[in-house]
Amino acid sequence: MTAQASTDIQNPLSLQQFIKLLQKLPPARIAELPIEKLPNNIPADISEKIPMASRSAVDDLIMTANSFHLKRRMRDQEAYGKHVVAALDKAKTASGSANLRVFKNKILLLVEILQSAQRGTKKVSNDTFVKHITSINNLLIDVRSETIHLHENLEVLKKAKPANEEDKKRFDVSIHTLNKETISVGKILAEYYILRLKVLARAIHQKRKLIETREETIQLKQQELDQLQADLREAQTLWKRTMKRKKTIDETKEVQQRIYDLVNEIKASEVVIAESDLILWLDAIVEASLNEHSKQRVTKSLRQARISLFYLLNKFCASQEASAIQIAKNPFIQVDPEKAIKFVLMSEQFILNYFTKKKNTATAWLSGAAENKIAELDQLQKDILTELRRASKTMFKL
Repeated sequence: MTAQASTDIQNPLSLQQFIKLLQKLPPARIAELPIEKLPNNIPADISEKIPMASRSAVDDLIMTANSFHLKRRMRDQEAYGKHVVAALDKAKTASGSANLRVFKNKILLLVEILQSAQRGTKKVSNDTFVKHITSINNLLIDVRSETIHLHENLEVLKKAKPANEEDKKRFDVSIHTLNKETISVGKILAEYYILRLKVLARAIHQKRKLIETREETIQLKQQELDQLQADLREAQTLWKRTMKRKKTIDETKEVQQRIYDLVNEIKASEVVIAESDLILWLDAIVEASLNEHSKQRVTKSLRQARISLFYLLNKFCASQEASAIQIAKNPFIQVDPEKAIKFVLMSEQFILNYFTKKKNTATAWLSGAAENKIAELDQLQKDILTELRRASKTMFKL
C-alpha cells in the first residue's frame, strides 16, 4: 500500500493492519486516516511500535478515534438498543477467545499423544487418554457457551433494521465476522468430536474384548455355583437333617464355603462397567452423531463404536439382572429379593435419564438446529432401548 493510496481504506482495519500502516505513513498522512475505519480499543502502548516522528500524530488520532467510537456507540444504543450494541461489540472481539485458545491447545496435545502411540514411540494407556479427554470435556461448557453467544448476537444483528446505508455496511461487516467465527468454532468442535470418538472407540472395543475373553471362565464357575446351590438344598431336606444330622452339617459347611469362594471368584473375574464410562462413551457417540461435519467423516467408526457400545450396555443391563438373580437365590445374603430385582429396571432408566438430560442441555448448545437434533436424539434413544430390551428377553428370565 503506497502513501498516496493509504488513506483510501474500504474496510475497517484490524489492529495489526493499523500498526503496519502507522509504521509506513508520514505524520501528515496519519492525520488523514478515516476515523470510522480505525480499530476499536487501540492499546495505549501502540506508540512504542511506531517511529518517534509519528507518535504525536498517532496520539491525536487515537484521541479523536476514541471520541468518535464513544459517540457512535451512544448513538447506536439510543437508535437500536443495548442488545444490538452488545452484538456489535461481540463482533469486534469475536475471534480468539481465551477459552477457545486453551481448548485448541489441549486438543493439539491430545493429537500429539495419539500420534506418539500410533507410531509406537510412546506407550499410552487408555486411562491417560481418558484423563486428557475428561480435561477437554470440562472446557466444552465454555466453548459451547461461546457458540451460543455467537448465534444469539448473530440473530440480533440479522433482525436489526439499520437506519442508513453507513450503518447497514457496519452491520453487514459484523454479521460476516460473527458468522465466520461461528463456522470456525463449529469446525473446531467437529474436529474434537472426531478425535474423541477415535480415541474412545478403541477403549470401547478393548473393554468388549476383555469381557468376551473372561465370560467362558465365569460361565463355568457359574455352572458349578448353581450345582452347589442345588446340592445345598438337597442336604437341607428334612430326612437328612434328622437321620444324618452330623454328616449333613459338615457337608453343608463345606458347600457353603465353596459357594462363598465361588461367588468371590466370579466377582473377581467380572469386568466392571462403570456408569461414568458409559456416559463418557455415550457422549462421544451421541455428539459425533449430532454434528454435521463430524458424522460425515466418521460414519464407519460411529457404526462400529455403536455396535460395541450396545454390547456393553447389554452387559451393564445383564450384570444388574445377574446380581438381582444371585441375591434372590442365595439364602445367605440378607437382602430383600424384590428390592434387588429392581436393578433390572436400572439399565433402561439409566438410558432414559441420560437422554432426558442430554435433550435439556442440547436445546441450548445446538441453537437454531435444536429441533432437528432433538429428533435425532430421540431416534438414538429408541435404537439403544430396543437393543437393551431385545437382549433382556433372550439373556435372562426372572
